[in-house]
Amino acid sequence: MKTSRTIVSIIVMILAGIVGFFVGAFLDNSFSGAILFSMIAGISCVIYTLDNRGE
Repeated sequence: MKTSRTIVSIIVMILAGIVGFFVGAFLDNSFSGAILFSMIAGISCVIYTLDNRGE
């Protein structure tokens, strides 16, 4: 179960980075948009994992 949470977290961060890249490209700052969206997704995945540790 812990391995699947890790894999899903990585997939979410990659998808958020791709979306952030295109949103940032629309605003003329693609690399910063990718980093921002990936960091937000990563922090939320860490919080979710810590909150549901007992399951």
